[in-house]
Amino acid sequence: MLILAGLTAGAIAAIIASLVSLPLNSPLDSVFNSATVAVAAIGVGLLAGVLWLWLSTRILWYGTILAALFLAVLVATLAGETALERLSSFSIPLAAIIIGISAILTPMLASMLLKPAFTLLKWAPAIALVAALAVGFGLITQGDSESIELTLPPPLATITADLAATPTPTPTAAAPTSPTTPSTAPPPTTPPAATSAPTTVATSPTAAPPAETPSTPAAASPTPAPPPATPTPEPSPANTAAPANGSQTFIIGEGSTVTFTVEEELSRSPIRFEAVISGSELSGAANLDGQPSIVNLNLHSLTSDQTYRDRYIRERMFPNTPEAIFTVDRLPDLPQTFFDGEETDGELTGSLQIGEAITPMVFQITARHDGDTINILGRAAFTWQQLGLEKPTARSVVYLADEVEVQVLLIARAP
Repeated sequence: MLILAGLTAGAIAAIIASLVSLPLNSPLDSVFNSATVAVAAIGVGLLAGVLWLWLSTRILWYGTILAALFLAVLVATLAGETALERLSSFSIPLAAIIIGISAILTPMLASMLLKPAFTLLKWAPAIALVAALAVGFGLITQGDSESIELTLPPPLATITADLAATPTPTPTAAAPTSPTTPSTAPPPTTPPAATSAPTTVATSPTAAPPAETPSTPAAASPTPAPPPATPTPEPSPANTAAPANGSQTFIIGEGSTVTFTVEEELSRSPIRFEAVISGSELSGAANLDGQPSIVNLNLHSLTSDQTYRDRYIRERMFPNTPEAIFTVDRLPDLPQTFFDGEETDGELTGSLQIGEAITPMVFQITARHDGDTINILGRAAFTWQQLGLEKPTARSVVYLADEVEVQVLLIARAP
């Protein structure tokens, strides 16, 4: 019963640790995933059960051995941090959860399982074990990057309409604060003798007292209507073929991104999942005047959720070719709807150069012209053989698809 109590405690710890492991960003999915975390937690629970069986009368020794186990994990993960990034930030919190829960729950469950009143709990170890394994293996791929679906940003017209719909306070004319202010005084409607008093008050300190000022006629005088406000022109979406400065060249920059998605299977993983590599260091220019359009991508800036994969890209796939260049000799004819700010679908043919290899590629694109900005969303697929690349290999990877899906969002602005 004592060992079964430890098994149950370990299974409970496995469920909690598997859920906590997801946002911790595993340093190596083939070794550190929710399934291996669950199995490790069950093992620690069994160890706690055995220790409690031997040392239930020596609680201090029981706690000391489990504390030493945590200390050993701490030292090992800190030492391994130099070879595997994020190892300590992933392993230490999980070790604390697993060892702590197992150490505390094992004695508690042991005392409960030994009592006749809790005979219904005899199935608890089996139920907890099945639940822990189901959660651990069911979440095995949830910590990996999910496939990202890129979309065009909102149209400029939509943003302008939202801003225009926002109510703004209308300024009102300030009421005159003094009858002597020349800019706000009403025009005189009384005989000249009656208007001399305000003039004297404004120019001489010895003038007649304010009581003699004919305020009643002034108050009764009609106030002229304020001049009509000049309407402020509202911005409107671009509907011309070129921005305000007449440029036909648009510079690719901030907001642009690219993703590569490929299906893979890692060792010790029962299912396949999608590995996603992305990057935002894109540059170049899109030309609407018939000149070539060029897009540059920094291959060494590509990242994923796995540091070993990122190093593989930099150091083994493209060690001497840090840049990929996609060139379109001439953009296809664009319909007027494109220049009116509407989305336009089409096909774009160009050539991709990586090092000395040049490969023709075709992108299915959706584009929109917003005056000073062009937004282009492209999708394509290629095989490793088409690019003249050997399929990446690693001991932890047991399967890698031949086809890679590409999505690219280009934000190009007029200079």
